[in-house]
Amino acid sequence: MLQVDPEQDPVLARALVATLRDEWRPAADAMASAREWERRAYLVLTLAAAAARRDTWLKKWLESRPGDRDATAVHAAVETLQAS
Repeated sequence: MLQVDPEQDPVLARALVATLRDEWRPAADAMASAREWERRAYLVLTLAAAAARRDTWLKKWLESRPGDRDATAVHAAVETLQAS
């Protein structure tokens, strides 16, 4: 599992733990809470790394919310990671 200190970043830590249970809502909530571009980029890349290992939660997110920009951004980042 990716290493995120839950005291330093509880939102992202909660999202990553949820991905292990194939739950997408905490990841969506984490993305929705990010207002600054640097934070959004960090979340996208970290969630993409998690999805590259286990993507069921991301597939559920994409199916539940077709066209969701945050889910699409994470999906695109996964594809980029897998292509490199």
